[in-house]
Amino acid sequence: MIDSQWKKLIAEEEAFKESVMAEHTADTNSKSVLPTDATERKKIPIYTGFINYFPDAIAAVAKLSYEGGLQHGQTAETLHWDRSKSGDELDALMRHLVDGDWTHVAWRAMANLQKRIEERECANKGSGG
Repeated sequence: MIDSQWKKLIAEEEAFKESVMAEHTADTNSKSVLPTDATERKKIPIYTGFINYFPDAIAAVAKLSYEGGLQHGQTAETLHWDRSKSGDELDALMRHLVDGDWTHVAWRAMANLQKRIEERECANKGSGG
C-alpha cells in the first residue's frame, strides 16, 4: 500500500515539477536545472539520493505546501509557491526551530536554499559565468 502511494506521489510530483519547470523556463528563459550531459545527469540521483533517503519528510513537506497553498487561496490545480507570501525564510525558519516544528523548518530551509541557488545562478549569468 505504501509503495503504491509513493509511486502515485512521485508521479504527481513529477507532473507538478514538469509544469513548474515549464513555467519557470517560460518566465525566465532559463535552461533546465539538470545538466544535459548524460554522465553529469547520473551524478544527480534525485530519487535514490534524496527521495529514497527522506520519503516521510518529503511527504510531510509536500503536505505542508499543499495546506499552505490552500490557506492562501490556491486550489490543488493552481498550487504554486507564492513568493510574495514568503520572504523571511531565515527568520521564519528560526521561529519554527524554536517551536520545534520540524516540517516548517524543512520547508523554510528548502525555500531558502532554492532562493540562494537562484541568486547564485543570476550572479553567474551576470558575470558571464
